[in-house]
Order: sequence, then C-alpha cells, then structure tokens
Amino acid sequence: MPAFILSLFTRAKGYASVIIGGALFLIFAYFRARLDGRNAAMLEEAKQRDEAIRQRKSTDEEVDRLSPGSRRDELGRWMRKDD
Repeated sequence: MPAFILSLFTRAKGYASVIIGGALFLIFAYFRARLDGRNAAMLEEAKQRDEAIRQRKSTDEEVDRLSPGSRRDELGRWMRKDD
C-alpha cells in the first residue's frame, strides 16, 4: 500500500511540474508578446515623428524660397477674412 501511494505522489509531482512549466511558458510568451507590441508601437511613433520632421523641413524650405511678396500673398490666402 505505501508503495502505491508513493508512486501516485511521484506521478502527481511529474504532472505538477509539467503544468507549472506550461504555465511559466505561457506567462513568458504573454510578456514577450506585450513587449514586442510596445516596441512596435514605439517604432511606428518614431517613424511618424521622422515623417513630420521631414514634412516640416520641406515646408520651411519652400517658404524660404518665396519672395517677400509671394509670402504675403500665401499668408493672405490662409488668413481669415474679417467681415
């Protein structure tokens, strides 16, 4: 009888270690995926920021090439008309 109980305990210990190992794997995979998602979001944000900087530089260069009269005309197009 004690050998039977000992074998059940040994078998249960093996199952428990498999279950704990599987749970640890799932927890690790969850946190790894979460970290990858965060990194992807940071990368996308950096790309958008870089594109905005390029767009601003392009616009600034375009404005710098305009003569003072052309600048005034362009500004007049964007200003609100007071009635």
